[in-house]
Amino acid sequence: MGKSTHFSGQPLYCQVIKLLDKSKVLNHSRSNGGERYVKRFDGWTHLVVML
Repeated sequence: MGKSTHFSGQPLYCQVIKLLDKSKVLNHSRSNGGERYVKRFDGWTHLVVML
């Protein structure tokens, strides 16, 4: 049995990321002090990498 070469839809990872609201994640991170010493690696990037 060969693998199917037809890709329908988006990967599961992309679907999960689209369900999350970036502004709400960053707002929650800032309100809890998670963005205090951040220059580039903010809460959103951290969440996406950890997933």
